[in-house]
Amino acid sequence: MATPLKNYVHGQINIKGEKAYFRGDEILCVSVRDTLRYDEECIILGSIAARLEQGQKMPLVYRCFYDPKKAHMEFDQIKSIPGGITVSATIERNDQLLYATDTDLRLAEEVDIELVKVQ
Repeated sequence: MATPLKNYVHGQINIKGEKAYFRGDEILCVSVRDTLRYDEECIILGSIAARLEQGQKMPLVYRCFYDPKKAHMEFDQIKSIPGGITVSATIERNDQLLYATDTDLRLAEEVDIELVKVQ
């Protein structure tokens, strides 16, 4: 019997103060990160990248699987520390960042994400 995968986060993504219109060449990226590394680069525990469809409307629904074994220390310990494991998202077009999270979002089973426009 297969064991169900439990290591994922899901939710909805909205853009603050804007009704975005997508052309179909944008990429939504969501990642779960071990961010408790002080001056070192964070470790990506899992990520997704999905092309948005032309005319797609908000909210966007996502599900991102992650591997807790990739964390730099014991996962449950680091998860209990504020800012230890976070979720972030971006929307890009042709390698240009259009929207991004502007706050650290603590990992939970369900995390709704609000993006802001990048100026």
